[in-house]
Amino acid sequence: MADGPALIARPLTGERTYQFGADILDAIIAHCDARHDMLLQLKVPAPCAIEIVRDPPPAGADLCGSFRHGTAGRVEQVWLRLRPDLPITVREATDDADVTAQARFEGDRAELPAGGPGTFLQRAVHLAVALAMREYPKDYWRMPEIACARTPPDDHAAVSVILRHRVSGRFWKMEIGADGAPFGTLILSRVIAPKVPV
Repeated sequence: MADGPALIARPLTGERTYQFGADILDAIIAHCDARHDMLLQLKVPAPCAIEIVRDPPPAGADLCGSFRHGTAGRVEQVWLRLRPDLPITVREATDDADVTAQARFEGDRAELPAGGPGTFLQRAVHLAVALAMREYPKDYWRMPEIACARTPPDDHAAVSVILRHRVSGRFWKMEIGADGAPFGTLILSRVIAPKVPV
């Protein structure tokens, strides 16, 4: 980071007023050259750029989350700090429903065939939200945590999600699969009001 702070500033998509969690994870995996045992935790939405901080931040810092991953036999961690001085003004016109148009649902599981729009992580998060919204169609969902055992596969992999645990209907933990093999886990948090999309 000798050339200045590393920033994540992805365009806002859909109805979101903050960066989409899957976009944040795609960007940070590339920045950190992460390969396995990855965990992204997001505490608050980021309506502005996010700075990747390598040294432990001081108490009271304007943090929105953290990311850690395994590398060379050890664990590396970075922190994610909000940069309100760098608001995001770029918006991409997208339709979340387009991503899951080919989804198949059966009970507590859903699948997307290989191909289709979006990166693997975008498709996985959209599919998980679509599964959750079958039970709570009027609410919105946030993604406080996603874990990946390895680097996301190319965008053509089939995606599956299976609901493994729920707490009071508000927190759902899902298992993510890639081409039929376990890939990671995702936690969704239901937001009843105000309505804020994931």
